[in-house]
Amino acid sequence: MARSRIEGQAASGPSHASLVTAAVAVFLTLLVAAFLTASSAVGADSVDDETCLACHDSEGMEKDLANGETLSLHIRGDAFADSLHGWVGCAGCHASVDLETHPEDKTIETRHAYSAELSQVCSECHSGESLKDGPAHHARVSTAAGGPACAECHDVHAITPMSEWRAGIGETAYCLTCHGQALDIRFESGESFELSVDEAVLRNSVHLDHECADCHSGFSKEAHETGAFASTREHVIARAEVCRECHEEKFEQYEGSIHAALLDGGNLAAPVCSDCHGSHSVSPKAVYETVTGVPCKKCHVNIFDAYLGSMHGQARSVVGHFEAPICADCHRAHEVGAAAAGNQLRDACLGCHAGAMDAHQEWLPNAALHLEAVSCPSCHAPLAQRRVELRLFDTKAQMPFSEPGDARQFENQIRSADAEGDGLDAFELWTLVRDINREGKTPEMTLQGRMGVRTGADAHRLSDKAGAVRDCSSCHQQGADPFQSVTVSIVGRDGRPVRYDADKEVLSSLMSVNSVSGFYAIGGTRIKLLDVLLVFAFLGGISVPIGHLTLKWLFGKYRKRAQGDGASPES
Repeated sequence: MARSRIEGQAASGPSHASLVTAAVAVFLTLLVAAFLTASSAVGADSVDDETCLACHDSEGMEKDLANGETLSLHIRGDAFADSLHGWVGCAGCHASVDLETHPEDKTIETRHAYSAELSQVCSECHSGESLKDGPAHHARVSTAAGGPACAECHDVHAITPMSEWRAGIGETAYCLTCHGQALDIRFESGESFELSVDEAVLRNSVHLDHECADCHSGFSKEAHETGAFASTREHVIARAEVCRECHEEKFEQYEGSIHAALLDGGNLAAPVCSDCHGSHSVSPKAVYETVTGVPCKKCHVNIFDAYLGSMHGQARSVVGHFEAPICADCHRAHEVGAAAAGNQLRDACLGCHAGAMDAHQEWLPNAALHLEAVSCPSCHAPLAQRRVELRLFDTKAQMPFSEPGDARQFENQIRSADAEGDGLDAFELWTLVRDINREGKTPEMTLQGRMGVRTGADAHRLSDKAGAVRDCSSCHQQGADPFQSVTVSIVGRDGRPVRYDADKEVLSSLMSVNSVSGFYAIGGTRIKLLDVLLVFAFLGGISVPIGHLTLKWLFGKYRKRAQGDGASPES
């Protein structure tokens, strides 16, 4: 009975094994269906990509924009398939494209506007926080802030992993993905500093074989300098230091120049490397040796204009004699010295005009003294106004006196000596020299006279030798114009003269005889009082040794006579 019940139950319903088999069959059916559905979906996407690329993989496919620009619509299918976005498919980003209405007759104003519009879809996968994260983007991805759109830096149809992309395009091209766009930075002062680099300019410079990182070390995707300086000028000065790494010799020459001295003294406008050479547009040396390429005219406009009108400037720019001197030939390029200090410029003139001394001696009395005490432009710039400069001179060191430290101390001494502030008179000048000597700065301080022109522009208005002053009476007559302007000077901290006005009467005062005795020749100035003073100074100077010799001779005779008489001189 029991067996019959079991058999009856088995006959009346499915067994446990059959239920398991059925479940497995259903699962497999659903799995196959899901697989087929997925395959169908992939196949559908593939078909969509093929449909799109049937047109867009064609060379020369482009669209004219409203502003006259041309937008390329060409997409390389193989590059897209290998890119990071290949798995997304065309419709993944261009979801709004309907093949029934495509292509739309849509007006596009500019390439930037089109890129900005399409780049909005990037935020569907890349959050705003991740896009703006890190200094490389630093909010530049925001088109509202004026930065480039995503598509303007990243080739979205052939985008590769960052490491591969950077290695494939090279260091400079990697940097130019951002710095080739409109890019700037603001400093604490509120100034805006341009960070854009024109690749064409960079490739035409002498640094074309350098990568950005050769000069801009320490920069990476993770670490970028942002607003570390108080002003644009501080940034420029700091960046010039990198030039030392390759140009140590030139840098050392620059450090001994007046430009470096001005900078050390707090004058931030003094030029550094990039002010003369540019930063990304450094040209070959020959470019800076031309009238159009010389950088000095950026700061010295008036002087350069005067030079262009001179015989040197005309010889270069009009006649085409490129051997005629330009700025660096006289002033040097990197070790630029103070023009009015020392004999640098006189020596530069004689360096080219080697026969000048002999030529002057043929007609000019005391030619050597003239070349020592009269600057070349005083005669060779005939339209220039001239003056006499009395330089405080260290006779022991045989060079113009340079006060240690701040030259304003010298100015304070002069202001104390010039009680009324109307220029130093003879007594005040004598008192000044006496007080400086008393301070022990140098026990042999004196004044040295020299004639020069009044302005730097006048010094460059040189005529040819036919126009040079050859009339001696222009200086050697009473009341001559050059002697109506007198200054007293000292070499300042930066190498430039610090001048102070003096009364013209100091040149004819008894108290100034010692200082002008090496500047004038007796009878040559036509200043009668000065001639008399110089005669007395001369007689006073020789009277001491003559008197000494006379007394010695007389005493010697007396001694011999006394010895001959057998008597002692003391008896």
